[in-house]
Amino acid sequence: MKCFLAVFLLFLTVALALPAQATDIELGASYGHKTTTFDANNSYDSESATASLSFYFWERVAVELSYTQASGVRQEKVTPSDPQRTTYEKSEIGGADLIYVFADRKDFFQPYIKGGAAYISRQQKVKIEGWDTFTLDPENAIVPSYGAGFKLAFTDSFGLKVGYEAWRTPIGNGQETEDSSLRVGLTWML
Repeated sequence: MKCFLAVFLLFLTVALALPAQATDIELGASYGHKTTTFDANNSYDSESATASLSFYFWERVAVELSYTQASGVRQEKVTPSDPQRTTYEKSEIGGADLIYVFADRKDFFQPYIKGGAAYISRQQKVKIEGWDTFTLDPENAIVPSYGAGFKLAFTDSFGLKVGYEAWRTPIGNGQETEDSSLRVGLTWML
């Protein structure tokens, strides 16, 4: 949590310093929800919410700061006689990315690529039917991130943004995995 607070304060400092140099500012918000049911005893339910703030310095270059909260609940039972296992997951992701847009901001279709870094904090609680609940130590890491997407500019100040993002996340014992997210959200130019 201390590391997350330090990264957040760094992002806040950058966010307060950047507007003096930026030509435009864009706010974004997105929400996602997914439910997957395998059978009556096995399912996964997740949701995430993201807020972003982008500072444009030239027509096609921006710095984006973002914050995501995500949670999930997994229900598992291998055989009908097994105890029900429920896993609760929580993640917080703070990102800082450089964005390059392949079109002018007045164009309707604006594809982009992005790359940067993200601070990821993850935690899991596991409850097994008939046993105590236990918590797995949270994972905290600063990792590289990248992505691509497009924006549909309905007006000069309002649009729809669709993007794919990925992070190289450590999973322990020197191993990494690629976590990813597909997001759809609204944007407003200030």
